[in-house]
Amino acid sequence: MDWLWPLYQEHLERVLKAEVYQDQSSLRDAFMRALAESTATLYVMEPCGDTIVFKGLGQWPLSTVPQLMIDPNAFIADNFGGGKFKVNFHQGLTFVGTHNFRAYGDEKWREMEEVEVG
Repeated sequence: MDWLWPLYQEHLERVLKAEVYQDQSSLRDAFMRALAESTATLYVMEPCGDTIVFKGLGQWPLSTVPQLMIDPNAFIADNFGGGKFKVNFHQGLTFVGTHNFRAYGDEKWREMEEVEVG
């Protein structure tokens, strides 16, 4: 989960300006609370002519996809195959950040229906 901290750090520092936190333990607790309240939305970046189309593949509460937090490349490759992907993170309705991934293997996602995310 270390890869998630840089995404959440700036977001948490903004949020915590309004709250009082006294030490790293408080910041760590806020990080864990934020993860529990967050969703992840996965898109594949599909080349289309001279541009890229983002196809929604799934949206989950983070607590329901521990493998995504532990090993995102394996989660993506095992479930969706190869390609270029991005994952957006939201805490409630607030956008936290995005992270891009490159997975290798057969493009399983090509045969999947686009998932309505939002």
